[in-house]
Amino acid sequence: MHAAALKALPPPVSGIVPIGARRIAFVAALLMVPATIAGYSIGGSLTAASVVFGGATALVNFWFLARLVVVTTSSEDLSTGKLVFKLMGKLAALGVLIALAIFAMQLDAFGLLLGLGVVFAAVPLNLFTNWLAAR
Repeated sequence: MHAAALKALPPPVSGIVPIGARRIAFVAALLMVPATIAGYSIGGSLTAASVVFGGATALVNFWFLARLVVVTTSSEDLSTGKLVFKLMGKLAALGVLIALAIFAMQLDAFGLLLGLGVVFAAVPLNLFTNWLAAR
């Protein structure tokens, strides 16, 4: 990053992604363990593998989204067209990956959705732990 970009970044951002996004990704990675166990107990090893694939996909997607926000907000060119194009491209790639996982790899759709949901569950859990720590 160049010096102007470093000055534009808010204090909690260090390097690649904001610290809050790192915490959410860490909590989501921890949530993959009980989600995988639940997937295995519900549908066996295929469902558990689907949970792991979905969780890994969600974590990578979340990481790239956090990185995209940092890069976009730290650049001097804040054109919305470029941001929308990048977001739509990422969304299309995610859709193709999920379709391939279900139709070509024959992964369990329920397990895949359970894995994809770990990031959504990690956000309020992270907010709650931050609230508890601030008390």
